[in-house]
Amino acid sequence: MVRPRTPLSSYGTITVQAVEYASPDGGRSRLRVVEKPGRRHGLWRARTRYRFDDGKLRQVERFAESEAKASAKLRQALTMIAASTATEVKRETRIGDLGERFLTSKTKIAPRTLADYTRIVRNVIVPRIGDLAVSEAGPDRLQRFLDVVAAESGPGAAKTARAVLSGMMGVAARAEAVHGNPVRELERTESSGAHGSIAIPLGELPGILDRVRADTRLVDIDLVDLIVFLAGTGVRISEGCALAWPDVDLDAGVVEIRKSKTNAGKRRIRVSSTVVAMLMARRVRGGPNDDGVVFPTVLGRARDPRAAAREWADARERLGLPARYTFHAFRKTMATLLDQAGLTARDIAEYLGHTNPALTQTVYMSKTVGGTRAADAVDSILTK
Repeated sequence: MVRPRTPLSSYGTITVQAVEYASPDGGRSRLRVVEKPGRRHGLWRARTRYRFDDGKLRQVERFAESEAKASAKLRQALTMIAASTATEVKRETRIGDLGERFLTSKTKIAPRTLADYTRIVRNVIVPRIGDLAVSEAGPDRLQRFLDVVAAESGPGAAKTARAVLSGMMGVAARAEAVHGNPVRELERTESSGAHGSIAIPLGELPGILDRVRADTRLVDIDLVDLIVFLAGTGVRISEGCALAWPDVDLDAGVVEIRKSKTNAGKRRIRVSSTVVAMLMARRVRGGPNDDGVVFPTVLGRARDPRAAAREWADARERLGLPARYTFHAFRKTMATLLDQAGLTARDIAEYLGHTNPALTQTVYMSKTVGGTRAADAVDSILTK
């Protein structure tokens, strides 16, 4: 007998399980189900599959400290999802209601990130501008709001609020309630004293890549694989954009970097199995392009490194990432990873394409950005 499809705006069976964080084989923490939880088990997960208006089933889950609270929290979220999908965003929609709709749309982000977004919406945005209509939230008014947040809570809080506001107004723009996202017109909020890129702490990188993979805009413009490639190899953005398929040996797991400004930059590097798998999948699904490059635009043209950098800057704001986590930050992060894996300064310089190993040691290798041991390899960082 054929199983009936779940109706639109409805969900299937709710399951509640005790879970805990574990680090199998010394890798990064993952959630696993506890078969026999104690009476005072610390974390419960309630989950189900909800069928959204586009016809797709997506998993929705919520966490709490008890089985009953997790179930109640999930049912509340499902009610809010149903309410938000049934109501269109219009010009007269309140910013507070738009914020709730934005939160309920974030079904694929980590629980901790969702909690941060919820705090910003309900404790920062709604108390100050929650009663404004979407049509009233113009650039000038939003800029004054962020200036107040920066003055009261610091530039970091204002930067995060801007990222959440950008996501909210993006929802309104896609519903054609406003003409374009007004947050794009605002001044960038920078932390005081921040100059240049910094190495990303190794413990943060997996979560950042998860958020990159879930970002709709990055998926739509086909930038996710390039970002993963940069994080997994440490190559320059110009080198990644210029990489062509004849320079990729999938069987050997080697790529040849030819488009570099220096002779030292022209090199052959072995890449991790995770990067190889991504390249294989891309090779299978990728369409032809005139330049034969690995990471073309969606129109099949060679990608402009400067345009890619601008898109990444916008993405960092959406995702609430520091401004200093630029594409160049991935090079510094890779230097740190290779250093902790036991490679010499000369080996790292050759891998990154530096002429002088001293430059690698003084500028790129950070001893203070992570607690990950040498056993952490590139695969453990890139794997979802």
